[in-house]
Amino acid sequence: HSPVSPVDHKSRTRLTKAYKSDIDVIITFMRLNSLSRGEGSALALAQAITTQEEKPPRIAKAQATREKLMAAAERVFGRAGFEAARVADIVAEAGVSHGLFYRHFADKAAILIAVLTRLNDDLRHTSGREPGGPLAPTLDQLQTRNILFFREYAEHRCLFRVSREAAARNDAGDFRMLWLAIRNRFSQRTCRWIEDLARAGHIGPVIDPEMLAETLSAMTEQLAYVHLGLAQDPPDDALIERLGRSCGLVWHRAIFGRAA
Repeated sequence: HSPVSPVDHKSRTRLTKAYKSDIDVIITFMRLNSLSRGEGSALALAQAITTQEEKPPRIAKAQATREKLMAAAERVFGRAGFEAARVADIVAEAGVSHGLFYRHFADKAAILIAVLTRLNDDLRHTSGREPGGPLAPTLDQLQTRNILFFREYAEHRCLFRVSREAAARNDAGDFRMLWLAIRNRFSQRTCRWIEDLARAGHIGPVIDPEMLAETLSAMTEQLAYVHLGLAQDPPDDALIERLGRSCGLVWHRAIFGRAA
């Protein structure tokens, strides 16, 4: 690569007006001067300018666009499914251009993964132990956690159904691996919890905590998929309560080995 040419006065003036902080100006000019002495490429110079010009208002605008796209994608996938959904449908729903879409996501699988990651994070937060809560919950507390899980799942049931079906496709490839990684965070968290319970003496030794955690997680996931994801009509509170209480009872008996 050939050295870049020195930064001219006009460029410096434009950059100076872009920043209110004198420190920003000094740092930027130091970086540009080092590049102009041959310590970087033209690409590096462009990156330096772009990075410095990425001020909070622009970042906020980009984040707002990303949020708009993700909300639109959830609606489109929920209506059309993964196969039939197109990037064109998502950008039309969001009211943005194709160019903006591809600034944020590589394709429709990438945006589905992004939406799923956030939804699963919300699910894990909703159904997890409260900060400062007891390591060994009561039956009622465990049932409440499960009710919250099913309630959160029900709010996004169409997308959870679509993502599971997309992961089962023969050509799912990388998407399946990413989906499994997101899903496995639940069973891994449960496994760590079971191990903590055993170390603290709340339960006896567990021969295979990993498989116990996977069994409980798979049961909960399957109940949600069948009774909420595949349901024709939005589930009512009575069904969600019933699912949560039954599931919580099984969890409690499986882990603590006591009848309720």
